[in-house]
Amino acid sequence: MEPGLGETAFNLLELLVVIAIIGVLVSLLLPSLSQAQVRARDARCLSNLKQIGVATKVYVDDLGVFPPRSIVETNPATQLLKRKWVLATLGGINPAPFPYDDQYCQATNRPLYRYQGNPQVFRCAMDKGHIGDLDTPHENFDAKPTAWEAAGASYHYNARPWMVGDPSRSPPLPLFTMRTNMGSIAGKSEAWVEQPSRFILMHEPPARPLGKVIRSIEWAVYTQWHRNRGRITFTDARMAPPLFISPVLFVDGHAAVHDFTQSLTRDIFYPYEETKDWIWYQPLQ
Repeated sequence: MEPGLGETAFNLLELLVVIAIIGVLVSLLLPSLSQAQVRARDARCLSNLKQIGVATKVYVDDLGVFPPRSIVETNPATQLLKRKWVLATLGGINPAPFPYDDQYCQATNRPLYRYQGNPQVFRCAMDKGHIGDLDTPHENFDAKPTAWEAAGASYHYNARPWMVGDPSRSPPLPLFTMRTNMGSIAGKSEAWVEQPSRFILMHEPPARPLGKVIRSIEWAVYTQWHRNRGRITFTDARMAPPLFISPVLFVDGHAAVHDFTQSLTRDIFYPYEETKDWIWYQPLQ
């Protein structure tokens, strides 16, 4: 029915004003919704890590020591014995087929297999993978699109240091040089850890450089998963946006989200210096 005298109807200008107001309100709400999603994903990671902490505690109670840094298994593809690092495969699911199963151990051989319950707790919702994941001769195969799909786990066990090489120095700075003589938690007893509330047990790649062998040259990759919407992999942390955010599990079982940007960019050759919040390694005893 046509509006009569005394009746009103929206004209074009009024409609445009209303649409503009709605647009402003939506633009104000979107950052809040985005932050809520970030917090939800962080919370999921923290929950996963706490469950991994429980499984690790039961493992240590049973065997008296933390999981080893490597295991020996028969390769599915070659049927030959091979020693494999468990840094990225403390638990989780089977890796992708060759060449990934040549690098990562099968799920049933992972230290926490009997203790993990749901293997999905080793999956990070923000896992974006990283480049150059495999050692030679398979250096062209990356942990893409996610580390979960390639290795069968997103979280890393703090079992082995990896330092950045510096061929410009004379003599070159060795890849495994540290400022002091430090020890890893792998294979150690629970009593060996002096500060369990600060000692990192599990973490995500953004917390540390990933050691790689690309075309027979050792180098480091820095990866960003949480809160990064653009390029996520860098060969120099100093050229990356300050988004090295990583959920971390500590030996005492608590988990927290930490920002490792300063540690990774202040001195890229010594990224493992302890802070008030965390310790990567402690002096050998």
